[in-house]
Amino acid sequence: MKISKKVSPAFADFLFDWYYETYLLVGGYGSGKSYHVVLKLILKLMEEKRTCLVVREVFDTMYESCFSLFREILEDMGIATDDRWEFKRSRSKVLLSKSPMTVVFKNGSRVIFKGMDKPEKVKSINDVSIVWLEEASEIKYSGYEELLGRIRTPNVSMHFILSTNPVSKENWIYRHFFSYL
Repeated sequence: MKISKKVSPAFADFLFDWYYETYLLVGGYGSGKSYHVVLKLILKLMEEKRTCLVVREVFDTMYESCFSLFREILEDMGIATDDRWEFKRSRSKVLLSKSPMTVVFKNGSRVIFKGMDKPEKVKSINDVSIVWLEEASEIKYSGYEELLGRIRTPNVSMHFILSTNPVSKENWIYRHFFSYL
């Protein structure tokens, strides 16, 4: 199946770059960082069987942000469905389920959505090899450390993608990624 999507030149290389364990995207509102992260994830999950964990600080913000962005892009690609029967019959459809909030691909890849407001639910997820921390500056540093320590899948490359708006020097994102003192 051939799919074509317009992408911002600023993100063209990022979409297919899976060489690093950690990616940090910093940009203002409307910069396209979240859109391109979701597109990157969709392309990877269509290509390889993976489990991706999408995390925000508050789970209740997930449906209207990250999940709806997956829906928008998959619908634009013509492969989204919320009908389990259509998903089973189709060779290319991607199933979007509201409860539990998941995205399931034909090859067995899936996306799980969790909030750090209930960190105990993040601790027991198995087989995750890609983690996207949306609005990462809102997540506590202890939550980020917890994910780094718990999310491991043997024999598969691990990837953490953090997206955030510009932050102050007091935020853990700045101290962790930019401050070398």
